[in-house]
Formats: sequence, structure tokens, C-alpha cells
Amino acid sequence: MLQNFTWQHFLVAASVLTLVWYLAVILLFYRRKVLNLLGRQSEATSNNLKDTAPLPHRWEKGVDILADQDESEVMGKAKLPEGMFLLTTADFGFAGTKGKDKEQQLGLVPDILQDIRLVFKTLAEKDGKKKDFFIMFDQMKGVYPKMAGHPNITQINEFILDHASFHLTLEELENLWD
Repeated sequence: MLQNFTWQHFLVAASVLTLVWYLAVILLFYRRKVLNLLGRQSEATSNNLKDTAPLPHRWEKGVDILADQDESEVMGKAKLPEGMFLLTTADFGFAGTKGKDKEQQLGLVPDILQDIRLVFKTLAEKDGKKKDFFIMFDQMKGVYPKMAGHPNITQINEFILDHASFHLTLEELENLWD
């Protein structure tokens, strides 16, 4: 039976049904606007429709309107549990960080390791030698001047030894940060 329908039949039927649907929606929900647009309704009746107030509801008579009070004042202010305080971000800090260098708190070692990785990557791309490493490292030392006496210098030196594509002596490694 479906073989008897063509695309033309389908499209005509879909178009007609769509047109009927939209006409029904327009007539049901937008009747006044359509009649005003067509000029069949007088301007007096359309103005009367605009000026009408909403109908009164029976529950509006028994509602007590509170004076201009904030809802939080009805029961009082909330009290924090014992031992709990509200702090701003400036008042908040971790134990034992007073007097420590701010650079160390923010992660100086990971920043240096990332820069050293970039130096090694550049050396690998440009087929750099040991001499090029020392030149690039001297430039990087200017960015981190306080690293010579840093407590984690051994961790950084181990990273350099592990990732260097050339041999570094202990003396060269000790003199890197001077």
C-alpha cells in the first residue's frame, strides 16, 4: 500500500497538515492580534482590553503584608557553630608559612624545572652542545637569582644530570648556580 504514495503526495499532505496546524494555533492564541491587524475589531474595544485590570482573587484579601523587613531578621542572624569563624582570603594562610619566601610558596622549583625542560628541548631541536647549554643556562640564572642557596637545589641538579644529553661533572654542576 505504501508503494502507491509518491513523494509529491507526501509533500502535499505534509504542507496541508502544517498549514492547518498553524492556522489553528494562530486562531486560538492570537485571535485578537489577528483581528486588530485585519481591522475587524474597533479601536475602542482593543483599548478597553489594554486598560482592564486583572480580576481580584479571593486569597488577596486575607494576606498580611509584612512591613519592609528583611527575611533574615524574622528569626535573627545565623550563628556559626562553636569554634568556627568567618575569614577573608587575606586572613587565611597555611600553618608554618610565616617568614618563608613567597617564591618558594608559589612553586619556584616547578617553574625552574619547566624552564630547564625548555632549554633541553631547544638544545635537542637545534642540535646544541654543552657550550650552548651553559650560555642558555646563564640567561636563565638571571631570572632566578636566589637559587644558589635554595634548599631544593639538589633536586634540580639531579634533574639536570638525568636529562642532559652530554656529560656534566660534579664541579660543573656545582658552579652552574654561582
